[in-house]
Amino acid sequence: MKTKVNYTDAQKTLFNLMLTLNYSEPYISISLLQEASGMTRHKLSTILGDLISLNLVLSGNEEVMGTMIHTYTPKVGRGGQSYGYPLDYFKWCEWLAFKI
Repeated sequence: MKTKVNYTDAQKTLFNLMLTLNYSEPYISISLLQEASGMTRHKLSTILGDLISLNLVLSGNEEVMGTMIHTYTPKVGRGGQSYGYPLDYFKWCEWLAFKI
């Protein structure tokens, strides 16, 4: 039997912010998250670690215009897929339906 996961308010807020950003921004870095959320790097790192552990966020290095950056991408749907350009696949209202 699968149990329902109860997310903290901070986890919900950050994941939903990432969904909003990811719709038009394929490369979400910790700097972008700091700017958008107003949270400290330490607090963001803690919450991102939780979301990664819960398999809600994909984290890794990507080459962007010749530079390697560490990015975070929300996973959505039952299969936990990540989309660099979700606007190619979803309408805005469909994308927001993935909020937690």
